[in-house]
Amino acid sequence: MRVLIPTYEPGGLEARVYPHWRDSPTFTQVDVGEGCRVEGVKVHRLESDELIIDLVKREGIDCVIALSLSTRALELLTRVGVKVLTGSFSTVKEAIQLLCRRELYALKLEKVPASQVLP
Repeated sequence: MRVLIPTYEPGGLEARVYPHWRDSPTFTQVDVGEGCRVEGVKVHRLESDELIIDLVKREGIDCVIALSLSTRALELLTRVGVKVLTGSFSTVKEAIQLLCRRELYALKLEKVPASQVLP
């Protein structure tokens, strides 16, 4: 599985996770193999006009782990088949450990009739 996580500089497994998907200084890509073994780590810095979704498509990202992201980002990622997960973690390494233990939460868009949420 190929995972992408927004991170503070310099990126990598020990990097702190950036609090929001947008405007992250770096994105750390972690390739997780069988037995949840880390098979590779790559750090990306977006060019000034590059979109995050283009990076996701180019690198074949399967899953995004983020502390927060916009509804629009969630919509775009979902549309291209990327799973979006969140939880309580501070570093990339912690996020990957939680992923491997299946202790993260999936974020999904769903339309709910107003009658179900309004008094």
